[in-house]
Amino acid sequence: MPCPPPTPQTQVSAGCNWSAINPFLVKLGLQTILWVFTAIMCFSIVLNLGIIMACFSRRFDKPMLLYIALCSVSDLSWGITGISYYLSSALLQQREITFISCLFEMFCLYFTLLQQFLTIFIMYIDRHWAIFWPYTYVALIANKGGALKLAAVVWIIGLVLSLVYPIVTAHMVFCNDVVVLSDVTCVFGPVEKASCRQSNLFVILTAIIMYSVFGLTGLTATYSTWCIIRKCRNSSTEANIKAFHTCLTQLFVTMANFTSVVIMSVLKRFLKHPRASFFLDVIGLVSPATIDPLIFGLRTQEIRLVFIHVYHNLKIKLTAPQKLFIGRV
Repeated sequence: MPCPPPTPQTQVSAGCNWSAINPFLVKLGLQTILWVFTAIMCFSIVLNLGIIMACFSRRFDKPMLLYIALCSVSDLSWGITGISYYLSSALLQQREITFISCLFEMFCLYFTLLQQFLTIFIMYIDRHWAIFWPYTYVALIANKGGALKLAAVVWIIGLVLSLVYPIVTAHMVFCNDVVVLSDVTCVFGPVEKASCRQSNLFVILTAIIMYSVFGLTGLTATYSTWCIIRKCRNSSTEANIKAFHTCLTQLFVTMANFTSVVIMSVLKRFLKHPRASFFLDVIGLVSPATIDPLIFGLRTQEIRLVFIHVYHNLKIKLTAPQKLFIGRV
């Protein structure tokens, strides 16, 4: 039996292995806001690429530089993924996607989101380990490529956890030929509500994954920060002062990422107006990718020195032709 054609209301058939999104159609005023945030996102791309290149220029000589680079990659991926879907809806005014595309979109969104917090988690593990067990840290992490192995394990865990969302969604049953979602992107909540056999098991499973990652990162950040502050507050040694400085840098990044999640999930439950939800979404997408590289660039000495060195080299190259011209005159 052939699939019925899509209706003019941004709907597609689910019964024929299609899915649909009925996005909040971006009006002229909101298009302006979206383009502003897109410009901010483009600026954040430059910032994050600068952070990644600065870490790479030092050959990741410290494990923390590897984690900072991975954090920039995950922040950048999260922002680009989300903004691209909003832009496609704004440019097309309405968006129709296949069921497979919806599953892939869902995977990308959750994978980049989970990697943000899992990368922050291993940053805290690395710093806590280096301060309180320095000998085993040097033996297992700094000297034997342990940082890369730890990062690979954590990213694989994030990959597996992210696959749960599209797999669970693929087993849902949709009664109508047309499935309409109340969001611009294919996130799990609206898709699950659109199914005709809503399963509490699916909701509980996905909630456990998400809140476990958030809770693990939050508890690790709180406990590690408390331990490091308690250790360093009465000490004046340079190593402890630097550890305390790094601890605060990680804390600022953690607060920025958790704030974006609160904006996108918690506040949207109270502000159910489509325009407010749209505005909160784009803020949540752009904030980590813009704020985190600024924090790393300003507060991490190894990265800051690379930028200063590049600036001085550019300044010398720009002023050299002028001096040569003056000499000839």
